[in-house]
Amino acid sequence: MEKDPSPLPLISESDCNPVPVFSCHVILARIGDGQLSGRVANLDGIVVSGPSERDILKTIVRQFKAAIQQYSANGEEVPWLESPTPAAGEFERFIPVHL
Repeated sequence: MEKDPSPLPLISESDCNPVPVFSCHVILARIGDGQLSGRVANLDGIVVSGPSERDILKTIVRQFKAAIQQYSANGEEVPWLESPTPAAGEFERFIPVHL
């Protein structure tokens, strides 16, 4: 078997710069008049309402990213919360968020 004259270089683990991924746990509920409400269960202070799940999740992800980036820029640890179990009538989504 011939040797490949231009083999691909091998990279080590130290050559990689993985993109941080954070788990955003969202709890959603119907609030009437066709509206939904969503809150981040594992990070305090992010609550959004809107006409569709898609709109809510898009806004939550944007706010979640901004909060994580702010903690990082300030050199602070993220104050993660223990995620509660959804109450009756609530449903949850788990969103991996890349910075």
